[in-house]
Amino acid sequence: MNKDILKQIGLTDYETEVYLALLTHGQISAYELAEKAGLYRQVTYDTLKRLAEKGFVSSVMEGKTKLFKAIDPKLILEFLNEKTENYKQILPQLININKASKQPLSVETYKGKNVIRIALRDIINTLKEKGGEVLCTAVDESVPFSQYKTICDQYERDMLNYEIKERVIIKKGVKGLFQKGTSKYKSVPDKFYNENPVQVYGNNVQILVWGNPNYLIIIRNNGVADSYRKQFELLWSIAQK
Repeated sequence: MNKDILKQIGLTDYETEVYLALLTHGQISAYELAEKAGLYRQVTYDTLKRLAEKGFVSSVMEGKTKLFKAIDPKLILEFLNEKTENYKQILPQLININKASKQPLSVETYKGKNVIRIALRDIINTLKEKGGEVLCTAVDESVPFSQYKTICDQYERDMLNYEIKERVIIKKGVKGLFQKGTSKYKSVPDKFYNENPVQVYGNNVQILVWGNPNYLIIIRNNGVADSYRKQFELLWSIAQK
């Protein structure tokens, strides 16, 4: 018999010897099993305990003596098949995790007066060839419009020209300022509002941090972008038109 096959399904050397000895001798005490298998009693006890935990051995009390018995080898095959089916259920998730771990990830940081220009140009340059959609969360557009109106006007013209759509979640009571048909707006109450805008487009996520100076963080990774999209869709579903 090729004992290595039993090792391939997770049995150690001692576990293999003990299981085969139980199959050979039938229901037996640990003391007798140690003698017949030629093993130290403590090794036999420890091995039987591990085999029982793995489901390869059953036991029964006969008087004051505990007797051990190997389970039917056919049941082991059923057990292995069940493990295979269970594994198949999570296999797609494992594949996605593996893909995500291999995706390139880069983080870029910008600061200063030009962060709005950089942010909006990056969106246009990313989506202008194939089109697409920008998802903007927690935005008060009066902030960039008050300081960068020319840049924002050009951004809206580019969105129209390249057929780029966007959905924007703004604070309740604030008016959306892009009005030429490229943007759809919904609002959320103040308690859900974050002054730092987040924009998701393609495989990228932008985070704008207003301050002195202003900061722009761009994360380029498909998995990260998908996570932010899911968050956006959840917030969009509860936001009001």
